Amino acid sequence: MEETGAKLILDLAELLGAKQVETDVIDRALAMISSEFAFDGGLVYELDQYNVLHLKEHSLRSGFTCQPSFDLDEIDAAYRSYLAQEIFVLLEQGQGNTAAEEALLQLFAARSLVVGSIVDENLQIYGLLVFARQTVRPLTAAERCLLTTALPIFSRYIGVRVYGNRLAFANKSMESILDNTGIDIYVNDFYTHDILYANKSMAAPYGGIEQFLGRKCWEVLYPGQNGPCSFCPQEKLIDEHGLPTKIYSWDYQRPFDGSWFRVFSGAFRWVDGRLAHVVSSADITENKHNEALIEYLANYDALTELPNRRMLVQECERRLAQLEDGSKGYLLFFDIDGFKNINDTFGHEAGDEFLVQLGQFFLGIPMLEGSIYRNGGDEFVAIIDGDKTEDHVRNLASFIHRRFNKPWQLKSGAVFCNVSIGVARYPEDGRKVEELLLKADQAMYRVKKAGGKGICFDYELAD
Repeated sequence: MEETGAKLILDLAELLGAKQVETDVIDRALAMISSEFAFDGGLVYELDQYNVLHLKEHSLRSGFTCQPSFDLDEIDAAYRSYLAQEIFVLLEQGQGNTAAEEALLQLFAARSLVVGSIVDENLQIYGLLVFARQTVRPLTAAERCLLTTALPIFSRYIGVRVYGNRLAFANKSMESILDNTGIDIYVNDFYTHDILYANKSMAAPYGGIEQFLGRKCWEVLYPGQNGPCSFCPQEKLIDEHGLPTKIYSWDYQRPFDGSWFRVFSGAFRWVDGRLAHVVSSADITENKHNEALIEYLANYDALTELPNRRMLVQECERRLAQLEDGSKGYLLFFDIDGFKNINDTFGHEAGDEFLVQLGQFFLGIPMLEGSIYRNGGDEFVAIIDGDKTEDHVRNLASFIHRRFNKPWQLKSGAVFCNVSIGVARYPEDGRKVEELLLKADQAMYRVKKAGGKGICFDYELAD
């Protein structure tokens, strides 16, 4: 479960790594989680301005039906507050549920439910992530732990879209949003750029509303600038007839404190009829940190903290793309001799401890700094720049083998093992990633067959 759980998180992080929120991505994520936990249905609901939750995406097994929409008030108010503060709530029929919980089970025609809330900064629900099952099967502790990690990643991804949809309603209910949104907003004349309005949260970091009204937007936000910003998206907000079109968004980092904001711009008619530009920004500093975490999970091995196979392929492709510039180099494939004995004798925890130590050892070798990757299991791959010679590579192998002559000290005791090394050269041995990996792997297996603890170059296979 631990390995499949880690794979689920990595797969989910990679799937949701893009900034653009797309329905097909959400559908795939719902199917991924439903399959992992044998749910009959995965559902995403979003709240509209009339307090009604509408089904937006779903992944359903044959025969399972779901509610297309329902009023949020159908969920008990006290229980809504509870839902909003939990990562997820698990409900199972016949387990001493409250009336509100039984009503939820009936609402989704399920015997088991996992419900996660998508909430705003005030813990108000504006969406639900629901996974339903028509049978009762309690979640294991490992499954609960996995859901605690997976659902926040998923709900934050969906939350970006939901938040954008709510802002799209700004043109129809401008006054309500300006007064109650809880986000930073300012409005300026579309053509003169004179500021017409700024809410308190927008104005406070800049010295108050008196610093905004009657001034150009760039004078306040970018002191010293003498004209409109080069990145201003105004041309994206109107059509060829000068009429408002759609909301445009981008991310912005405030220079004086480093906070990140998701900024939404739109064109609309101001109270006096002139065309105006409304700019709304939500603090997404935490989201940026989460994006960095998602990117890390997608690109780095959770155990050794080395870059993973995905990063290996990307970097190898990058270097191979430079072959026309005369680039060359070596791809080294490492496989541990006797690793299975460590797991069999001391257990997998000791095997993991050894792999962590080995990863740190590789990182401490200057020639491998920034060039070593965990390919999976007890396999590691290094990419060596072409300014090194074959003698350099053989000397590196000798150094590594000397280290393996000494025991590795683990919590369970001292272990001995060694390493087989296969080498492919580029471009001589190939110009594609998989081709080079295959040839290095084949060279490594020749070392294995000869008893291990050695190095073999691909060209030596013909000898």
